[in-house]
Amino acid sequence: MAKFMKNINLVSRSAEVFREEKLKDCGIRGCQSKYVLMIANTPGVSQEDISRSLFVNKSNVARQISNLEQKGFVKKVENDKDRRAVLLYPTQKLMDILPRVREVLAEWRTLVTEGFTEEEKAELQRLSEKMVENAGRFMAGQD
Repeated sequence: MAKFMKNINLVSRSAEVFREEKLKDCGIRGCQSKYVLMIANTPGVSQEDISRSLFVNKSNVARQISNLEQKGFVKKVENDKDRRAVLLYPTQKLMDILPRVREVLAEWRTLVTEGFTEEEKAELQRLSEKMVENAGRFMAGQD
């Protein structure tokens, strides 16, 4: 099982390098693709929600969102219900690069599942979701 976790880490690191290379022309870092997707798919999401959903600490989320805002991809709006929190919305600039971000993620999925049957892909999806649920229970206890 130790080899399995090493393999997951290697795939994860390779994905980061792949996204970094493929998205540099869009003006975002590879690690920012997950933020871009979340904000585009959930306009009005809070940094807190992003932190919780992506299992990323709050200071890293704040840093990445600040960078995306400076580059014109994200707009922050004060939350009327909680003055300490801001809501994040995609700008047109973010929406313009969104198809490319999705394309790059699809390219990666195709690359890493090359030679897999549809059944193997479905099983991998099912098992990885189970792992995320288990990890989520741990992360929920960290708040």
